[in-house]
Amino acid sequence: MIYQSCFQPDHSFDPSMFSGLDSESGFNAALTAFCPELLNPEIHKQIPHFAELLYLWRSSPKDQHDWIGYFTGSLQETPEDLFPEEIEIEALLEKNVILSGSKISSHLGLASQSEKMYPGITSYIMSLFADLQEEIPGDYFELKEGFTVGTLIMQKAAFHQFMEWIYRFIQFSFEKINSAEFLIRNPEKGIEVVVNSLFIIWYLKKNCTIYDLNSRTSYVGGRYETQTSQIQVSLGCVSYNRQADQNLLEASRTGRIASGRFVEELEHKFAEKLNAKHAIAVCNGTMADAVALSAISVKTGFNNVIVPSLTFIAQANAIRHAGLNPLFVDVGTDGLMEHVVDLAERNQAILYPVHLMGKVCRWVSQLQSSLPVLEDACEALGSQFEGRYAGTMGMAGTFSMYVSHSFTSGEGGMIVTNDDEIAELCKSIRAHGRLGDNVNERFCFPRLGFNAKMSNIQAAYATAHIDDFEEMIQKRKQVVRQLADRLGDDFEIATNDIVAHGFPIRYADKMSRDRALEEISKSGIECRPLFSNIAREHFCTNSEFPNAEAISSQYLYVPCHQQIGKNDIERIYRSVSSSRNL
Repeated sequence: MIYQSCFQPDHSFDPSMFSGLDSESGFNAALTAFCPELLNPEIHKQIPHFAELLYLWRSSPKDQHDWIGYFTGSLQETPEDLFPEEIEIEALLEKNVILSGSKISSHLGLASQSEKMYPGITSYIMSLFADLQEEIPGDYFELKEGFTVGTLIMQKAAFHQFMEWIYRFIQFSFEKINSAEFLIRNPEKGIEVVVNSLFIIWYLKKNCTIYDLNSRTSYVGGRYETQTSQIQVSLGCVSYNRQADQNLLEASRTGRIASGRFVEELEHKFAEKLNAKHAIAVCNGTMADAVALSAISVKTGFNNVIVPSLTFIAQANAIRHAGLNPLFVDVGTDGLMEHVVDLAERNQAILYPVHLMGKVCRWVSQLQSSLPVLEDACEALGSQFEGRYAGTMGMAGTFSMYVSHSFTSGEGGMIVTNDDEIAELCKSIRAHGRLGDNVNERFCFPRLGFNAKMSNIQAAYATAHIDDFEEMIQKRKQVVRQLADRLGDDFEIATNDIVAHGFPIRYADKMSRDRALEEISKSGIECRPLFSNIAREHFCTNSEFPNAEAISSQYLYVPCHQQIGKNDIERIYRSVSSSRNL
């Protein structure tokens, strides 16, 4: 529900103007039951609009929505398209904490502009925070754009958090109404001005993302403008917490942006999460594959690599980057590389399966190091088979931390292994083939290598989120189950052992799939084909790969990341259902 201010210019009450409230028991009741502060004439003059927020907080008006809106303007002066439709409001509130129609800006800075208009406001705010032993974010004094409480829509839970926080300061101000110089000099607007300053400070402290209803633009943390996008549900998501800010600031201010402690901390925690002995951080998933393949080749002397034809191009490209020879094989009807031990033995080849879309190639666990296996688990972080994580069953496993994967550092990759020799080779090969890190070893290069090191900046971000790993994968599994309940589980990924990279949808043929890709994309849902038959399409192999051809032609996949909400699921369901009827 969106409530309109009931105040006229003379600050008189008019319940009929407060849309959504019962005219008999609405705002009149607020005078005696919900806002007793207004019985004090001095306070009454100071808080006309804040009193309405108090009423909404204390009365908790019941309606079918879990959000609440409020604006102080008049309906006649409000642009017709300022407030979105209900379904859009709900979708926007899944990605933004506040929807605001009252943006303010000043080339002086908001704090300086307030001080210019209301001398003494800055010292009063600072004294409030000192008395209540809270800190003011430094950004408050630097912002040139911000938002007031004049027009806002918020989730009810967030609104209640805001009111609980701000009321301590306002109650303290009530006690100082006859002693604080600023409030004495501003007997009608003092506390209202304070409320708007406190609102800005609150959303900065909470790092709220705010959506400007006028420009249709989001401000991450209330600070950073982000471009609007036609994509309403993306394939990937980015998490945020304060620790990420602190880590990135530390890396920058200490000058450790290339290498540093966060890389080592991330490696340690990654290995610990997967119950692996070693984790070696690299700059992306492709380099993880190339470095690990090179290390295994050095250890075994094998130059051939058996790889499935149905995979992302980076997996096959990594073979060439490592100077090795790809041997393509078809996949089974489940999309996974089949058991090809005889072929590997005949060709002295490294087995290089991909755990496609998070599904684990089960036969990998049965080899027990009889053959060198590199698991491409870039799409399967967190997936398990018989209690063992994907990527930990072969000689080594690789992971991508690109933004569309379940755990991200923006770009980034990781190699895990329980083999000490492979770990040392990977550390050498990721650093140009360097002999070691001692001063007399750093310019000795006994082998060919890459510049594949992860930066401390990447690791600083990822380290801030690695402790949330289990929570993220559980949420991802929940989203997959909800999508499977609505759309069916064509690719059989809605199990507790699989952490899906995307949610595959099957169509009758390539033409139907291609039409669906266009239509789903137009509806704002990011989607992709389920890769391609790369042996035929990109490596010009003459052999036949019927299963790889069929799956890559008939399937696409849609998002299933951990930040998808119920409205996103409904949007995906409607879009996919519509595409099936084309």
